[in-house]
Amino acid sequence: MFQYLLVLTLLTAVQGDPVPQQVVDEPAPLVPSWEQTNGVPPIRWTGNRIAAARQEAEDRQVPILLWILRDKEPASEAWASQKLLDKSYIELLEQETVPAIVWLAGKDGTRHSEERVRESRDGKPRWRCPLLRTCRCEDHTDSEKLLKGIDIPDLLPAAFFISQQGELIGQLAQEVPFQNTEDLKKTLNARAAPVRATRLNLQFIEIHLERADKYFADGEHTKGSRELVAGRRILDKFGPRLHTRWEQSCRPYLGYGKQMLLRARQIGRIDPARRIKLLLSISEELSGLPPGDTAVAMLKRDLRIPRKD
Repeated sequence: MFQYLLVLTLLTAVQGDPVPQQVVDEPAPLVPSWEQTNGVPPIRWTGNRIAAARQEAEDRQVPILLWILRDKEPASEAWASQKLLDKSYIELLEQETVPAIVWLAGKDGTRHSEERVRESRDGKPRWRCPLLRTCRCEDHTDSEKLLKGIDIPDLLPAAFFISQQGELIGQLAQEVPFQNTEDLKKTLNARAAPVRATRLNLQFIEIHLERADKYFADGEHTKGSRELVAGRRILDKFGPRLHTRWEQSCRPYLGYGKQMLLRARQIGRIDPARRIKLLLSISEELSGLPPGDTAVAMLKRDLRIPRKD
């Protein structure tokens, strides 16, 4: 009993005292002045989003490009200080691939540690990888799952192409990582699918489809139709999932249009003027979609508008 009370007393004292947080309480250093002035190009590495990265690669019809570097190797550090700060290089990686990166421990087993920095004197401190700069270290440690089936070369940095199914399908020539953006672009284009999408394309079509769903639910068919038409303009760039997704968003509009066209046909038997008015409404609401096109064709026939050659 005495021992229990003694332990409880000690625990109470410990819990009541402030926990030492020397690292956290120290003022976080400012990022270097050159970084404040020029900034670091943002990039979304795969990190632990392995399944999502494979899905993105399939949707965009591009490969995953896995970069491998190592701690305490001058070549890896030089690549990071040059290429990761090159905006055009980073933009190309995101346009033509799903980028992933692994930073291996040094050959002696040691790894770099995250650093705590502030963007400005009044800024809130944040943790970041001192090598990748724009993210946490988990964005390279979590991508180590992609190394399965890859023999790590002695000469780093190296980059490997990984398929949408997670299979190794090739490697960048050893000299390419240190070449300029145009040389990398030529190499990537030589392997690229004839039709593919960028991350910006993917972002846009997802926004268009989300808006189309919401507009239909809100009864704003004209706005929703515009979103579907805008999405269809870039639909050919994507894999099968996005085609199915577009069809799912379009289906309610097609059903609504079918009902309205049937109603226009029925009304036309007793009130031709009202039929014309309803067809005009359908052609405007569903412009660019099959029911809208059908309404336009019916209007031309009813009004005897000559067809343009």
